[in-house]
Amino acid sequence: MDDAHRRWAVLFASSYAFVAFAFSLQSMPPLIGEIMHEFNLSNAQAGLSMSIVVIPGIFLAIPAGILIERHGVRLVGSISSALVSLGSLVTATAGSFEMVLVGRFILGIGGAFITTVTPAMIPQWFTREELGRATGIYGIGMPIATVLAFPSASSLMLKYGWHYSIYLSAAVAILNTIVFMILAREGPLGRERHKEPGVRTALTNAEVWKVGIIWLLFNAAALSFTTWGPKILQDYDGMSPVSASFLASTIMLAEIPCVPAFGLLSDRIRKRKSMMFIGCAAMAGAFVLTAHSSGMVLIASIILLGIAASSTPPVVMALPAEILGPDSVAIGFGVVAICMNAGIALGPPFVGFLLDAIGSPVPSFLAMGLFSAIGATVASVLKTNNVH
Repeated sequence: MDDAHRRWAVLFASSYAFVAFAFSLQSMPPLIGEIMHEFNLSNAQAGLSMSIVVIPGIFLAIPAGILIERHGVRLVGSISSALVSLGSLVTATAGSFEMVLVGRFILGIGGAFITTVTPAMIPQWFTREELGRATGIYGIGMPIATVLAFPSASSLMLKYGWHYSIYLSAAVAILNTIVFMILAREGPLGRERHKEPGVRTALTNAEVWKVGIIWLLFNAAALSFTTWGPKILQDYDGMSPVSASFLASTIMLAEIPCVPAFGLLSDRIRKRKSMMFIGCAAMAGAFVLTAHSSGMVLIASIILLGIAASSTPPVVMALPAEILGPDSVAIGFGVVAICMNAGIALGPPFVGFLLDAIGSPVPSFLAMGLFSAIGATVASVLKTNNVH
């Protein structure tokens, strides 16, 4: 297979690896109500089942970037994929909430490396002029995983119990381990391994950290919605578990066609900063509308939320390579991964706390809107020589 064809196989491997991790991550929200009932948990406690997955990434993302630069994407990615499989299996067999958390923590260790290694593969195979298109395809990983995980997890839970929903996640992850080992390769545009990775260059670059903060706030908002959306729609709108899970996943369903389109658009118009600002600002407005709507207006606001959220993922995945170049791109993705994991770790528990303390979904939606509005503010002050 020549490089022109192999790069698409590598893009598939990197995308599927992220989908497998995201599928395991997102299989939990539809199950939270049942797990809360079985183990007698509060909303804030149940939120730990999401946040504990991403805590390892806060501490391991930079080491992951260094290991990728020194040992390559195939080795690090294969080990990471195996850890995702192991974490899902431990969770599926758990007989206590403590063991659920152990399994989710192992999943998080694998995910800490997956979320760094998979985007770092893309600039090794695609030029700067093609990054938006490639990252747009990669960026639908979370939407696809969520759209598939929510209804399948709900259906399996209702028929067989929540453990079987996690067994499905384990099967997806095991298949990914095999696929990744076969298809993943170092790319011709990757940096030479004998050079030391530019850790200091990435860690002291203010613009990379701004991109990371935007990604932190984006994920705090979006993952809070997908985590608590199913439960809020059940408890406050009277929907069935399957209907609530499907509607909550609509935000991700809208992203599947829109994220690649926005990625391609960002290559064409070269206005990545402006796209992020508009997208985050529109998300803030959509969350406010969601907080005060019902019926068809609620459905429309969630669809609008999905469209608005679609412009940020491909831009965030393209910017580290554009800002830092090949010498320290994996470290740059480590910075972005730290921020993503921090956003997911902080957002869902905080929203769960608001639900416990106030007993109304309105403040929770407004908090998600505030995250998005702050993200738009940071995007407005992003300065680089490569993006506008």
